[in-house]
Amino acid sequence: MSAKTSISARIDRMVDSANSKVKAVASVTIGGAFAVHGIKVIDSQKGLFVQMPQSSYEKGGQKHYTDQFHPITANAREELNATVLDAYEQKLEQSDTLDEDEELPFGPSM
Repeated sequence: MSAKTSISARIDRMVDSANSKVKAVASVTIGGAFAVHGIKVIDSQKGLFVQMPQSSYEKGGQKHYTDQFHPITANAREELNATVLDAYEQKLEQSDTLDEDEELPFGPSM
């Protein structure tokens, strides 16, 4: 993306299921003018990656998927992925902090 375009990401929902490869669902705002919803953070054998919103259709008895939105350039893809994954990491840190606070409702013991 160009230096003039700003991307911000928000984690809409964390997925807390051991059976799910989807770890979070995010939205991004691009340049303060466009919003994209339904971006997923996926945990695979190769690590975390960002999956664009998709629709599915059947052709020849097989299910196919097509992205509803995607960056055109490699730089745009890298910037979008980094922004979404940064938001995911921040959300994880926030939830870890909340979990620690919940474990010590009366503060540390002496």
